[in-house]
Amino acid sequence: MVLVLGAVLLAGVIGPLWARLAVLGVVVTLALTVVGWGARRRAGRFRGVIASARFLTNGNPAGVEPEAQPSADGDLAALETLLAQARERSEEQLKEVAKESRNLEALIDALDEPVVATDNRERVLLCNRSAEAMFHSGPGGLRGRPISSVFTQAELLAMHAAARSGETRRGRVKIATVMGPRVFQVSAAPVPVAWGEGVFGAVLVLRDVTELDRAVQVKTDFVANASHELRTPVSAIRAAAETLQDGGGGGGEAHDPKMTRRLLEIITSHAGRLEEMVRDLLDLSRLESSDVGLVIETVQWEEIAASLHAMFDEECRARSLRLEIAFDPSLAGVATDSRLLLLALRNLVENAAKFAYEGTSIRVSGRRGRGEAVEIGKGEAPGWVRMQVADKGLGIPLAYRERVFERYFQVDPSRAGAAGSAGQRGTGARRGTGLGLSIVKHAVKALGGEVGLESVWKEGTTVWIRIPADVREHGGAGAARGNNGG
Repeated sequence: MVLVLGAVLLAGVIGPLWARLAVLGVVVTLALTVVGWGARRRAGRFRGVIASARFLTNGNPAGVEPEAQPSADGDLAALETLLAQARERSEEQLKEVAKESRNLEALIDALDEPVVATDNRERVLLCNRSAEAMFHSGPGGLRGRPISSVFTQAELLAMHAAARSGETRRGRVKIATVMGPRVFQVSAAPVPVAWGEGVFGAVLVLRDVTELDRAVQVKTDFVANASHELRTPVSAIRAAAETLQDGGGGGGEAHDPKMTRRLLEIITSHAGRLEEMVRDLLDLSRLESSDVGLVIETVQWEEIAASLHAMFDEECRARSLRLEIAFDPSLAGVATDSRLLLLALRNLVENAAKFAYEGTSIRVSGRRGRGEAVEIGKGEAPGWVRMQVADKGLGIPLAYRERVFERYFQVDPSRAGAAGSAGQRGTGARRGTGLGLSIVKHAVKALGGEVGLESVWKEGTTVWIRIPADVREHGGAGAARGNNGG
């Protein structure tokens, strides 16, 4: 517009008409050229926008620059279409990112092991439900807290600091939780920054190995105790045999009938103890295996009573004990593993016979639940059977009642054999192997039941067991592999 106006003014100055027309034509041509150049520039920009929108919508599979992409028809509708497609593609990508984020959070929450992640300020950035439950915290209760306020164990904080420095550390740490002290296998690993090099934070994974740690300790104690218990009778047998072999250094003691009989009694007694220990160890090993292999059958209570009498009549006569067995008629039809039931009762009667006062009775009784109020060790529901072995003897001090079911645990040396120390006849109340009640506990557990005791110090003890009337209905260990009648 400015050029045209200038041309008109210039033409008015120049005199001849033909000159004025020529100047005006040149100027108008120049103006049209400039306008065309501007239009082409705007069109180029428009095509660039379209190409960029196409690039955002469909990507660049050919690997060329957006400006080199084929242009649309040049109208605004094409641009609107491409922008709408770009918006839809962006929304799909955002939804996919949100879905992956939810899946990741669900996966972390599903882990049984507590997981805690920290940021570059050493504050909790992310944690799962197991971590929140470990500290009795509500959802999000740990986030934002400094890691030093969540964990106070120096060794764990040292592993976290090492992870923040780019190192991976592992170790066992004892941590006080709402469930009590627990042992955790802790793994601390660095979290790299999203772009470039460096460490953003750290992630801690805690695996509870308390039970495994206890099992290892129990196994270690078991081997140590078994070695000690086996060494005692072996040493006694060897000493007695060497005394017989040496003949007392000159043939005196070996030829003394009383001394010879005494040494032979020592050998026989300790050989019997070794036999009991081997038997108990085999029973306990079988019960602790993963496959007990129950044989479910209807219990023949007359046979159980006859077996107990055959096992203990001689020992009871030697100590003037009376073995009384009273099985209630309501027990008819009880289905369980008779071998394990007899094993449990045998160990209970054997334990009672060792510590009962001479001249007293040992009573074995059993009945089916009658439907009264259920209380552990007392009232039983109809689907359960309660059996007990009661003696009148030394009893168990209150402080030791929870530990007597541990392997090799005995109250004190004086209790082992003290009941028959005065005036005992025959074998007397010999020292036990320390495995009897542990065998009872595992046998009853395999039958799907529980065991407990009631005792009064120096008056007597009653040990009770509670088992299902039909093991198959209560899922005893290996019940599915059992069969009826053998």
